[in-house]
Amino acid sequence: MTIIEMHALCDLLIDKADAPWFNPGEKDDFINLAQIEYLDNSYRFFELNEEIREKLLPLVRSTTFVGPIPSIDLSAITDFRYILSLRGDLTDNCGVLQTKAIPPIQLDDEVRNQDDPFNRNDNESPGYTQENNGTSNLAIFVSTTNPQNLILKFLKTPVDVFNDINTPANNVNCELAGSSHEEIVNIAVRKMLATVQDQLQYQMQSKEAQIQ
Repeated sequence: MTIIEMHALCDLLIDKADAPWFNPGEKDDFINLAQIEYLDNSYRFFELNEEIREKLLPLVRSTTFVGPIPSIDLSAITDFRYILSLRGDLTDNCGVLQTKAIPPIQLDDEVRNQDDPFNRNDNESPGYTQENNGTSNLAIFVSTTNPQNLILKFLKTPVDVFNDINTPANNVNCELAGSSHEEIVNIAVRKMLATVQDQLQYQMQSKEAQIQ
């Protein structure tokens, strides 16, 4: 759907619910909230569900780092949302570079792994943890030496939609796959109706308080 079509579907669903009218800017705001909610809820199933992968595919990005580096500043990637995978080159016991997958390490396993000879994170079995140093979100590598030639695949944050009723050429459509648009509109309308219901409930409570 185009953003105009998404707005039209919002209007249809809101009319059926006999709810107040929302202006284009408000609808944009709710659709933007909805697509973030949709992304965050779908991310956990990305590797488990082919349908979800297809719907989120337009948001998959890849970036490279030459290195060797001890960590990646995720905050420097302006549209970064979630890590999907990391791989990089590390030297083996013979000094030969080998490409290794670098999976995440649970924070409560980091120290325990280093004390376990069968699960120790080294150049043969690297990993990464995530933390914030007070200014930036970091992916920190746990290995014998720092990896190089890194490839990070990640999900980006979708751009905000925008329906410019005065200059349609400036319209910004939803980045996610078209098969997700109806679900996103349904989430947006649910949020719109929730605000109306909360407002009505507040008004009723205020009137009851005045009567009392």
